[in-house]
Amino acid sequence: MFERLILGSANFGMDYGISCGRRLSNEEVFQILDRAWQEGIRWIDTAQAYGGSEEVIGNYMRQKGRIFNIITKLPHGNYGNYKDIKEKVLESKKKLQVEKIKVLLLHSFKTFDDKRELMSESLERLKEEGLIEEYGVSVYHVEEVFGFFHAIKKPFVVEFPANVFDRRFIRRLKELKELKLKLLARSVFLQGLFFLPEERLTGFFAPIRDKVLSLKKKAELLNLPLSCLCLIFVWQYSDIEGIILGVDNLRQLEENLECIRSNISFSEVLEGFEVEDENIILPYNWR
Repeated sequence: MFERLILGSANFGMDYGISCGRRLSNEEVFQILDRAWQEGIRWIDTAQAYGGSEEVIGNYMRQKGRIFNIITKLPHGNYGNYKDIKEKVLESKKKLQVEKIKVLLLHSFKTFDDKRELMSESLERLKEEGLIEEYGVSVYHVEEVFGFFHAIKKPFVVEFPANVFDRRFIRRLKELKELKLKLLARSVFLQGLFFLPEERLTGFFAPIRDKVLSLKKKAELLNLPLSCLCLIFVWQYSDIEGIILGVDNLRQLEENLECIRSNISFSEVLEGFEVEDENIILPYNWR
């Protein structure tokens, strides 16, 4: 039932999210991973940029003897040669304490765009040498997917934002699927923006205040937790093979699992919530 679920881990190693914004303790992380494993969840999304996340996950897997499939990310940087890239991958491998990284994503399309030939050759070489199983890129814009594809000229894994507000990739799912890409969605809760209380929806976020409040009202009318409404909106798109879900505590994980079990589906119920303003839907623009 939860094969498509990928556990997000940014807050395993750093303060993360606009609504909670804290790093979880190792004890909290272990509780979440225990429960996830019990429910059959076998994938975790992490990155070197997530502070100590890789190390915490590696320690858990070593202590518990439970080996998750890991998606991690090569940090943005000015790489001069294959050796520089390989060293970063070996760092992740050491922290995670795994024989092979299942999926390596470039954390920034710019890393690829700056040195396309080096990155293309290096990703293939990492795969040939058995350090990684698959590779791809984490993106913010649809055109970045096509740019990567035209350079690589073969299927890859792509991770992109998708949520009630941000539907840019959802509109293009058919095109992306035709390229035989493995599609992973992140930012289902828009880093917690949907959960902000009304008093914090001022200043920069004032333009979407009414939409957030309307979304909360919709959840109330449907007698659903807001998180469930947001999660099911993305879950209903079956072309998305993996959905990355971050949680702030064990209770949130259990609520989200119960939501998926409920097998709720929507059609027109969330029309009118899309936001085109990239200052809102792209967290790196927030201020």
